[in-house]
Amino acid sequence: MSFWKRQKKTRKTSFDNQESDSTVKKRSGPRKVFPVEVRLLAMDAREAGLSSREVGDLVGASSGTVDKWMHSYRREGVEAFARQGANPGTRRLCNTIRKQIEEYRREHPEAGVRRIRDELRRDEGLSVSAETVRKVVNEAGLGNPPPTPKKRPPQVRRFEREVPNAMWQIDIFTFELKRMYRVYLVGMIDDHSRYIVAHGLFRQQKAEAVLEVVKGAIGQWGSPREILSDNGRQFVAWRGKSQFQKVLRRQGVQHVRSASHHPMTLGKIERFWRTLWEEFLSDAVFASFADARQRLDHWIGYYNHQRPHQGIDGACPADRFYGIAGDVDEALRQGCKENALQLALGQETRPPLYLLGKLGETDVRVTRKGEDIEVKLGDAVQEVIRMGMPYEVDGNGNLERRGTDELEEDDERGAVPGGGDGAEGGEVADGYLRDVWGEAADADPGDGERGAGGDSGLGAEEAWAEGEERGREADYGALEAAILLGEGGGALEDEV
Repeated sequence: MSFWKRQKKTRKTSFDNQESDSTVKKRSGPRKVFPVEVRLLAMDAREAGLSSREVGDLVGASSGTVDKWMHSYRREGVEAFARQGANPGTRRLCNTIRKQIEEYRREHPEAGVRRIRDELRRDEGLSVSAETVRKVVNEAGLGNPPPTPKKRPPQVRRFEREVPNAMWQIDIFTFELKRMYRVYLVGMIDDHSRYIVAHGLFRQQKAEAVLEVVKGAIGQWGSPREILSDNGRQFVAWRGKSQFQKVLRRQGVQHVRSASHHPMTLGKIERFWRTLWEEFLSDAVFASFADARQRLDHWIGYYNHQRPHQGIDGACPADRFYGIAGDVDEALRQGCKENALQLALGQETRPPLYLLGKLGETDVRVTRKGEDIEVKLGDAVQEVIRMGMPYEVDGNGNLERRGTDELEEDDERGAVPGGGDGAEGGEVADGYLRDVWGEAADADPGDGERGAGGDSGLGAEEAWAEGEERGREADYGALEAAILLGEGGGALEDEV
């Protein structure tokens, strides 16, 4: 018994020594770093059918490491490799994103971390979290001082309609044009998308101004189900029905009123007034009332179509209003994925490319897929355009791709089957074949005078008959030469 115990103890001791030696050796050596390109090539080889051991022998890694790469790649894609901190490409990625965040923060000190995140994602195609933006801003000394704690206000009941044009909120905002007079801005916002469906700037606060804005919005977008307003005298009368309520009733629109002294009910339009003042009106100086109207139209167009809205997950109001928010998000996600790979490889990034709209009732989508541009009508791919491929316009005005064979033929001036090129091609090289291509053929090659057919027409008939007898073994090059350059070519030359 003692022998077996001693033997077992001895084996355990030797195993421990081997393990400690291997551990020391493993820790003493530097950690091997594999670039992103090597990992991607390893994943391609793995998907091509090679085993993990074979791929590991090729790249100099163990089979377990290759399996770990494969597991991360299938779960998260290329981004799993881009997050490896020891990778030089990842360091370039982090430095590029850090510089973008710091530059945007310096240019827009009033923008918050979520606003910066949404702007980088939409304009630059860079995916970054709000916490990362906050960390970069604070480390660069560009962060805001911590807010003083306040008593938490009572919770507000939030609501949002599920589709556009289900409810519009209307309100009036007043401000003073610098060095001029007070004006009144009537605005209507869609509850679901935050899209400004109508607005108008007026000198006086009257019910006629409100009705002008309402009728214009209904004429352009149709009647909504409901319109939400406060209890202002432009909307509600103390006795009976106001003119505003009568117009809504004729249009089949239900009028919803907020509680007295409770502006939170119209929170969406109230928040728009705050954004309008902070980002535009507070620093704007207008030359005239007409100038204020024109510049206000431009800014509201920017708000509807270009400015990311934090209340709708960073989408623009137009994306939701036109029902293309999902397509835009997919295009931005694809652009961020491509740029993550570009930065990991140390290459320049590209802003996302997408064009979305409707052609009648059909959805039209133009998006970039790698190096190609994909055109979709509905759910079907209509065309895939390869960037850098030469194009030409045909006789009907349609754009068509030119193949490589056509390019080679254009380089070889005058090269036709059976004829020479350059000087040897003669009239063919000078373009006679193109000039007479659309001309109608003679009814009878043998009719007419000798100059218009004559004996030369008989030569063409003999060549054609000889070509038919030979069948597939016919020399078509000689046949075309006989028609165009040999016998029968004189009639065509005289006609041209």
